[in-house]
Amino acid sequence: MNLPPTPKFVKKHHHIVPVLWQKRFKAPGDPGPYYLNVKTGERLPPQGPGNKMSEEYANIEFDDFFRPSDALEDHLGTLETKMVAGLDRCIATGELDGDARVDVAMLMAVQACRYPENFQSRLDLGKYLAIGLTDYKSCPDAVALNRALQTNGILSGARITQEEFVRLQTAQESQLSTELESILTAHGYEAHFNPKLVIAAADRVANHLLGLEWTLLHSPTPGFILSDRPVPSTIEYSFSIGLSASYALKLNKPAVPVMDGTTYSRQATPDEVDQINAEVRSRAQQLICGPGAWVHKL
Repeated sequence: MNLPPTPKFVKKHHHIVPVLWQKRFKAPGDPGPYYLNVKTGERLPPQGPGNKMSEEYANIEFDDFFRPSDALEDHLGTLETKMVAGLDRCIATGELDGDARVDVAMLMAVQACRYPENFQSRLDLGKYLAIGLTDYKSCPDAVALNRALQTNGILSGARITQEEFVRLQTAQESQLSTELESILTAHGYEAHFNPKLVIAAADRVANHLLGLEWTLLHSPTPGFILSDRPVPSTIEYSFSIGLSASYALKLNKPAVPVMDGTTYSRQATPDEVDQINAEVRSRAQQLICGPGAWVHKL
């Protein structure tokens, strides 16, 4: 058998937090942010991100012949370049227009999906869903199927469409059995069952985020920080993040439906800066960074 060309596989350090995002937390004129290792207390002067906030082979992916590749890491790099465009427009203008809101929503959503420590547990949820689809395929329609799955805690935050339901109903039993076995025996590095499936969920997470109430805050003196776990790993209805050294975002469940449009910034109070930085720091596993030596004292 002639194998297809060997996949590109040259990257060892895979960033958990994009380099481009880390760079937005430096003070003007500095080569990069200040860094603090919250585990060891190591304090680093202003410098470029390098391999900080990365792990070896965190986003590794394999092809059909179990050959490792940079495909997922490269895919994330492409997404990052697109998403940071809206962030930079916010930094330049002090507001988030409709397109920038989508970019920032995707930045947060992809970030929530890309934490490597959660890949396996989220792939395991896929196994539970595969079992549930087999168990409840006799439901009369998609509405009943979704209700059965949600009642049993198998499918939260997503829906099986009527089209997908019809495909499930018309599939041959032998095909379903084979596919179920393939999923249940997968380890999470197969071409058909790998972390890229988790990253793909970012679209749904971003849509959820766009439905929340956004408060854009500006610190005239760069004062916000970033950590190696910038957003919660489970996105719900209320959290805060630093977007850059000078801008931060508070998200809350809205009292009324959110209308599309531009989100304008207002000046953050000192207490708000402290509260947001404390929340960001509380999620850190190892590193935080920011635009001044005061980061070392947090």
